[in-house]
Amino acid sequence: MLLAQLIEQQQERLTPADERVVRSLLADPLAASFWSASEVAQRAGVHEASVVRLAQKLGFRGYPELRATLQDEVITEVKPAERVRRRLAQAADDNLLAGIVGDEIAALQELARLVSQDQLDAAARLLFNARRVALFGSGHATALVDLMDRRLRRSGCATLVLPDSARELAEHLLAFGAEDVLLAFAFRSRPIRLEPLLQYAVEQHTPVVLISDTIGPLVRPQPHLLLSAPRGTSGDYQTLTVPMAICNALVLTLARLDNGRSLSSLRRLETLLGRFRDNEGR
Repeated sequence: MLLAQLIEQQQERLTPADERVVRSLLADPLAASFWSASEVAQRAGVHEASVVRLAQKLGFRGYPELRATLQDEVITEVKPAERVRRRLAQAADDNLLAGIVGDEIAALQELARLVSQDQLDAAARLLFNARRVALFGSGHATALVDLMDRRLRRSGCATLVLPDSARELAEHLLAFGAEDVLLAFAFRSRPIRLEPLLQYAVEQHTPVVLISDTIGPLVRPQPHLLLSAPRGTSGDYQTLTVPMAICNALVLTLARLDNGRSLSSLRRLETLLGRFRDNEGR
């Protein structure tokens, strides 16, 4: 584990309080990845400031970044089959649906605390002012790329879906510039193309909005705006309900702030649909 390696590198600098915190974190990384700094301090029998100082000693800006690293490592290590097995094992009386609904309600309640309306307003303004919104995601995130591509086009935005192939991605980026916005998705592990894509966006002065889960704080270069929240318990079976809620809230926020553009675009869409449907009967 990366965290264990960082601890080993700083071994000689660790105080007795540091060592108690380390033992608490590494004894059960899965559980520890969701503890707050105060919970870690309580379990280790130290002051909360000791937890923060250890995080900084290990090279993190604070404890939240250390915790995000631990979450990233735990998530990466748990294989898909194991996540499904855990989900099945947790289902009481074979009622899988009730268990999933309960977990996702809890995750959505946490989302409301972690992503603010101010963040959504800022992201919506970037989308509204963009010449074009480029969308990028891989794996399960492609479902949300398709969703946002359709919904943004219906709202009057010009969109560009970026492919995951290296050559095609490079070709699509030739006309990428500061007037555009990159809307990217990253879940569980960082897509192999994401880092060079974000670096190119920095070079082109292109604003980036990243929708993510617990790995969001670890993504480098950092996006202009990060909309990130856990999609459930680390190591367990997780769905796209939380990031989809972020997408829905973002589209509705855009409609509220875009001076009627979304509603006008939707009315034009209905008119065009009527033309094509009328033509079908001829």
